[in-house]
Amino acid sequence: MSNITTKKPVKAGTSHVLKEQLLYSGRWSEMVEFSYEDDEKQVRKWEGLHRKHRAAAVIIIAKLKPSGRYILIRQFRPPTDSYILEFPAGLVDHGENPETTATRELLEETGYVGRVENISPNLLSSPGILSETVSFAYLSVDEMLPENQQPVAKNEPEEFITVFLKYPEEISAFFNEETEKDVLFDVKLYTYFMAQGLL
Repeated sequence: MSNITTKKPVKAGTSHVLKEQLLYSGRWSEMVEFSYEDDEKQVRKWEGLHRKHRAAAVIIIAKLKPSGRYILIRQFRPPTDSYILEFPAGLVDHGENPETTATRELLEETGYVGRVENISPNLLSSPGILSETVSFAYLSVDEMLPENQQPVAKNEPEEFITVFLKYPEEISAFFNEETEKDVLFDVKLYTYFMAQGLL
C-alpha cells in the first residue's frame, strides 16, 4: 500500500465564470459578456474579447549572431490609427506548437531564419479585456548562414512591415527617432528594453 498522497492545488480565490454570452463575432475576434461569481458570491457582468478559435500568440525576440543586433519591426495597427514598433509576432496555427510558430513568423515577417533557444510559458498581456495568451520565444539568428545574407520577407497581402536591425547601444536613440515620427510602442517591446537598461 502506497503512502504517497497527491495534494490538490490551492486556488487563489473562489471567483469563477458562470457563463458567456456572445455579443459579436467578427473575422478575428469575438466580443462576449461574462457572468461571473465574485469572492463574496455576488453575480456580476464583464465584457471581454476572445481571439477567434482561442488562438494563442508568440512574441519573437530575435538576435543576430555574432553582431548582437535585434530584429524589430514597424507596421500600421488600425485599432490605434498609428504605426507601432514591435517585436515580430504571430498567431499559433491549429496543430502547431509555439516553437514552430516562432520560426515560421520570423521568416514570414522578416525573411530571417532563426533557431529557438528558449520559450516562456503562456502569459497574458491585457487580461482586463482580452483572454489571448502570449509566449515569448527567444531566437538566435546566425547571420553567417547564406539564407540570412539577403533575407526576403514573405508578408501576407495585408501586411506592410518595415524591418530594423539595431545594436543594443542604438536602441535609445532609435526609439527617440521613432517617437518624433509619431510611432507608438508595443508594451512588450518597450518593457523588454527598459528592463535591459537600454532606455
